[in-house]
Amino acid sequence: MYKYTILNCFMFIILLTISSCDDKENNIYETGHKTISLIKENDESVQEIIVDPAQRSQVVLQAKTDNLSAFGIVVEVETNSSLIDSYNKANNTNYQELSPNSYSFETSEFIFPRYSEVSSHINITLNSTGMDNEVKYLLPVQMITITGDPNANIDPNNDIVYIVISKLPPPKLIHLKNLELTTEIGPDKKNWFSAYATNSAGEHTYSISEAAEKSHMMDFVLLKYGSNLRLHTSIIGWQHGGDYHRYLFPYIEGFKKLTHTTNMNRLYKTEVFDAVNSSEEMVAKIDELKNTDNYNFYAADRMTSHNLQSQIQGDSRVLIQGWGPKIGVNTQFSLINIKEVISINNGANYKIIFDIKYLDVDVRNESLKTEGQNVIIDNPGYNPSNEVIEYKGVELTTEIGDNKKNWFSAYADMDKVTFTQQEAKDKSSMMDFTLVNHSSSEIRFYNAGIGYYHNSYKEIISPYINNFAKLPFTMLGGWRAGSADATKVEHYDNVTDVSSITQLINTYNTTYGYPIADRMFSDALSKDKVGVIGWGNKDKSTNSKFINSAFGIYIIRDVQQTIDGNYKVIFDIKVPKSDVRTPNSASTITNTN
Repeated sequence: MYKYTILNCFMFIILLTISSCDDKENNIYETGHKTISLIKENDESVQEIIVDPAQRSQVVLQAKTDNLSAFGIVVEVETNSSLIDSYNKANNTNYQELSPNSYSFETSEFIFPRYSEVSSHINITLNSTGMDNEVKYLLPVQMITITGDPNANIDPNNDIVYIVISKLPPPKLIHLKNLELTTEIGPDKKNWFSAYATNSAGEHTYSISEAAEKSHMMDFVLLKYGSNLRLHTSIIGWQHGGDYHRYLFPYIEGFKKLTHTTNMNRLYKTEVFDAVNSSEEMVAKIDELKNTDNYNFYAADRMTSHNLQSQIQGDSRVLIQGWGPKIGVNTQFSLINIKEVISINNGANYKIIFDIKYLDVDVRNESLKTEGQNVIIDNPGYNPSNEVIEYKGVELTTEIGDNKKNWFSAYADMDKVTFTQQEAKDKSSMMDFTLVNHSSSEIRFYNAGIGYYHNSYKEIISPYINNFAKLPFTMLGGWRAGSADATKVEHYDNVTDVSSITQLINTYNTTYGYPIADRMFSDALSKDKVGVIGWGNKDKSTNSKFINSAFGIYIIRDVQQTIDGNYKVIFDIKVPKSDVRTPNSASTITNTN
């Protein structure tokens, strides 16, 4: 009992001491003196910024405190034009006062949350409205009042930042008139528009083959999205998959790059188009619409337009397009005036006639120079060669064991295409399909990931993926007699290069979407049956659906029963000569079993 009492007394003393220390520390945060000062680049009180009339420019300011506070602190700032004369006299300069129309504050307060060393940011947006060429302006920004902590003060020696502002000569506004795009595909059919590139005839509209040569410069294509007529970017299929990719697929044949521009979810009257006649008016108009419509054009990331044939009506027919260094970061804009939508071939196709205004600054190529840009990416479906390679008399067996070839891979090894289960596990990420007993009466091709996505096939595929580190996806289509994707012997015979197999896929694509199919096994294999295989990635927006970018085709030459209910299949197969598995590896998953 005595020891227990002493222990309790000792603990009480410790707690009392800790409490005393905490009180002392809290007392410092509450009663101690704090000095608030501006954070300055390189400790300089002067910042210089050159305003680009083609883009919105911003100055970002922040403040700091020398001691933490137990209270929230708010410091208000304002511009102080009375300081300009004294600054000019002291520094032998002749800076002019900046018009209030040339800048705006998103907020005019530094906010210090409790126990914070640095404040929130103040963003000052600058534009070239009212600014003259070759004139420098001075914008003094000063901290003026402080609230929240009675013991906090503004540092009188570090309360002002002087922003020296000038502007670049404004770029020209380009106005292109009566441009035409069509949904029809052909050598002389113009499907694509590019603001900052021209074709061999000096025009801004391109056929698919012309666009493929400058794919990194393409802005939008006119296509039918089901029954809708829309403008799409080439990157939309990669980002959002599904029917976006299915309907876009025929228009990006041969594209090395996929690109993004933003098509805004707003329609405007033609008076908006007519009111913009200079680069500065373009910038001002976007800011005006941003404020009046409460729509952030600078952060929009839409990749498709309105349905042109139904929503472009009357005088509301102006679209806004945006470019920038990242998706969701737009720094420059164009106005597109859809003048006419014309049905051709009894509604099977359409063409549009439009005018467009944009700035004479090549933001498409500027994006490539920006660190972290994601608006121009490699096309996973691009084939540097149009050649296909044919493997004849390929044999696979359902038997597992030494010298038993179970797996086919087009690109895992230059010297062979069939692999035993043991060989396949060492290159599991490159395997395309294996031969399995699907039932007592059927054999089929399976891809490695089928058990992961569909538990009912897990037991069948399990022996073939034993010790696989990776499970790659391969789309496995089939003949399915009477269905929209019914393949035939002549289909196999007619494939001579990548273009011809792409044309075959486009033919199916009118009724069956191989570019978005997620079949993971073939139909039952039998002599003279033809099937399609596809390599793809996951839909970026859902991370589950697949986007098939490259294709091959096979024909079964013979099926032979071996021993113990096993089979051997002999087939020919045509695949792109260049490796299309590696650029489509985003669908490959880690084997967790």
